[in-house]
Amino acid sequence: MSLSSVHGTLSSLKTCQTDIGTGMDTITDVALDLVETQGNSHVLSNLESMMDDEITVTQTQVNLTCPLTKMVNPVKNKKCSHNYDQEAILSLITNKQKQKKTCCCPVVGCANSDVRQMDLVPDQVLRRMIQSQKRQGTKT
Repeated sequence: MSLSSVHGTLSSLKTCQTDIGTGMDTITDVALDLVETQGNSHVLSNLESMMDDEITVTQTQVNLTCPLTKMVNPVKNKKCSHNYDQEAILSLITNKQKQKKTCCCPVVGCANSDVRQMDLVPDQVLRRMIQSQKRQGTKT
């Protein structure tokens, strides 16, 4: 098997992983919205509690910080899977375009040298993690 075919296969797997993550984000949002609109607060509190437990387990594996600024509205780069605050990364992309340059991923050591707006997708799971972290911070 050649190196280029391995690279192609890995790229395809990364794309699939991103697509699955985006689908799961959408399903989670729809489920929470459905429960909220039905007005069943018991089910909603159980669902949020389960999500908080899952977030607690996975939080050590996920970076909740943006390399540019405070993370408010997270987006994920489909190419390199790094997260940024939407406003910050779009501002960086715009500034680089004005200079007739490409925008490199601001994460130190990342090889992605062409961050584009079309490669950014909302990261609903990370958004909920940030919201959960804020709620836990106000409880203490």
